[in-house]
Amino acid sequence: MQQVDQQEKAKLWLSQFDRGPNDRALAEKLLKSVNYCPLNAFKDSMVKLTRRVLPLKQPSALFIERELQPTKAKLPPPLYHQKKTYSRRSKKKHLRAYGAAIQAIKSLKYKTQDIGSEALTAWIANTLCRQNPARFLLQPTADNVRTSKVKNFVVLTDFIGSGDRARKILDAMWVVASIRSWYSGKFIRFWILAYSGTEQGIANVRKHRFSPEVRVVTECPTLFNSFDYDQNDMIALCEAYGAHSDKPLGHERTAALLAFEHGAPNNMPAIFVSEKNRGAKRWAPLFPKRVTEYYWRSTEVDVAPLILKALDALGLPEIQSAPSFKRAGNPFKLAVIVLLAFSLKKKQAADLRRLLPLSLDLLLLAKDRAVKRGWITAQGALTLAGRKYMRMLRREGAKFFVAPDPFAPYHPEQLRAPQ
Repeated sequence: MQQVDQQEKAKLWLSQFDRGPNDRALAEKLLKSVNYCPLNAFKDSMVKLTRRVLPLKQPSALFIERELQPTKAKLPPPLYHQKKTYSRRSKKKHLRAYGAAIQAIKSLKYKTQDIGSEALTAWIANTLCRQNPARFLLQPTADNVRTSKVKNFVVLTDFIGSGDRARKILDAMWVVASIRSWYSGKFIRFWILAYSGTEQGIANVRKHRFSPEVRVVTECPTLFNSFDYDQNDMIALCEAYGAHSDKPLGHERTAALLAFEHGAPNNMPAIFVSEKNRGAKRWAPLFPKRVTEYYWRSTEVDVAPLILKALDALGLPEIQSAPSFKRAGNPFKLAVIVLLAFSLKKKQAADLRRLLPLSLDLLLLAKDRAVKRGWITAQGALTLAGRKYMRMLRREGAKFFVAPDPFAPYHPEQLRAPQ
């Protein structure tokens, strides 16, 4: 696959970093740090997460996160319509939810229908509901929630950036008196399921009064967790060249370094998604109108040289000489790299991405293979089998390893007393 920084449009984008002598090199490193999630990987990961996390024998109502119509009120419009009905138990009239929920997909603009990632998420949710209609219901009516005895209210989304949009969906549920009643009676639980999310966004959602369970497929690489010594330089680069935007580091300064095949989130730095077409210094973003499909059309990657570089970066080049490692295929070798990285406390997606500049789906597959082989747990802890396999690889590799310069003169670094 042609690297994204070698494509013609990417080269034109990189050519704009001309104010400082090191700006171009920093921009190239920043571009290589952007993680990409293909469409198939997004779909498969969300389906697996939903099936695995939600209780098996409890009906779950799936709701799609989308932008709601802005209003002057403090809280958004309710998820369901409400009307006062007489209760025989309390002998009073109470607000009761009725009718259909808000639409899963709705454009806020009517001049041209602009649909976001909620369309794709709704399609995935609809597939789940068709496969198991007793377990999953897509935005059911209020009466259907009651008759089906729904136990879980689940909000599906592709990405949790600042967490504001997910909180608004939860607020739309909070406005409904019936939902508040079900929650106070502990009849329902709330969930937020996403492919990825930033730490601050996930923390923001968890603070909601419903105290939802938040689960993601993988953590989100950002400008703040993807770099070490040059982090301040990267931030200064994004702020200097993204000064044309009032949000140079993205919405709520989340500075996400994650792009999906179906689009880039507005939480990415402005140099990637924001355009300036007026004035002396114009700016052409890498992903105009947040369209990313062009840059990762091919998924064929030559991982062999990347595996060797990863072993060198881990300080274990001798493992490449182990016969069992040499005979194995690339998927197995990637799982070994994940095992070795976890043993050195490199467990975050940003750490793995620095070792192996591959798409997130390949890294997640490698981690899943390591888990299935019993080398690591699902939480990332090394198992006894994983430690044994690492020792075996090191012993094998040491027998056949040839130093880079076998003819270099040897001299002792320490003298010992005669025995």
